[in-house]
Amino acid sequence: MRYVDKHCTYEESYENGVHTYTFTGPCFFTGKPYSVTVLAEQLYKYRQGAYIQDAFPNLSADDCEFLISGISPKGWSLRFGGPG
Repeated sequence: MRYVDKHCTYEESYENGVHTYTFTGPCFFTGKPYSVTVLAEQLYKYRQGAYIQDAFPNLSADDCEFLISGISPKGWSLRFGGPG
């Protein structure tokens, strides 16, 4: 099961004709909240089995990583090194 499905809450929004979901949950390593906003139509594709990079072409690798594993950019940096 994807991290986002098990450990995050979400807020749904309709603004200016754009339907989005913002997922928020604790980083696996830091415990601090991290949020990612996705378009509803892209989320649908992801839920139907599309690879994350195909479903969310506009998301950064950091945001995709959080949706999959729950690791925020700061958590990645603390655990594996690099910028964060």
